[in-house]
Amino acid sequence: MQKLEEGKQLYRDQNFEQAVVVLTEFLAEYPNHADGFFYRGVCYRKLDRFNESISDFNSIITKLPDEPTLLCERAISLFKNQQIDLALNDLNKAVELDTNNPFRYTSRAFIRAYVDIDGAIEDYQKAIELDPDDEIAYNNLGLLQEQKGNFKEAKKSFNESNKIIGYNPEKRHEKQDEEIKDHKTMDLSEEKTFSSSWELFKGIFTSKEIRKEYFLFLKKFFNKKDSR
Repeated sequence: MQKLEEGKQLYRDQNFEQAVVVLTEFLAEYPNHADGFFYRGVCYRKLDRFNESISDFNSIITKLPDEPTLLCERAISLFKNQQIDLALNDLNKAVELDTNNPFRYTSRAFIRAYVDIDGAIEDYQKAIELDPDDEIAYNNLGLLQEQKGNFKEAKKSFNESNKIIGYNPEKRHEKQDEEIKDHKTMDLSEEKTFSSSWELFKGIFTSKEIRKEYFLFLKKFFNKKDSR
């Protein structure tokens, strides 16, 4: 099992190419090991080798067809491979298997919005019902409501999101004005940056801390745009 642990560490270190090599060696010795396929499948996806990623998840799901986390992982790879219908099939099943998990609904909503905005809105509303403190769900719901022309409802959603995150646009503008007067500038090197919007999306649905960090990043970004 040493190869498996080495592969996992390489994955955590984001050395995905070498992780694939090590995990492939491990799977040659243990050809039915679910963890080996799982981590290699994720690494393949990080390397944009989507068909191989899907194949690895298929190998596990054949044996564990009712595991919602595996279905969600395969859905991500399918989505990245532009197979939206198949991705939604997996996400639909994940929701059926794990109906009380808000992340299942927010995950599906993100992809569903590409083909069914009304359905995505319903998913975000359900996620909020299950987790009323989900600031990202409120924010994304507001974006879709705006897209539908429901500006009053969108404003309510944004306000709820702001309330949860502790963000006050008016106070932020006041603070920025003071900083301009004092000739202070923001140190951009201290800002959280993200190299991949998809990795952001993944983090949003797996870590609440990343969700909060991401939301603050978004607020700063759009606030700077509005002040130009």
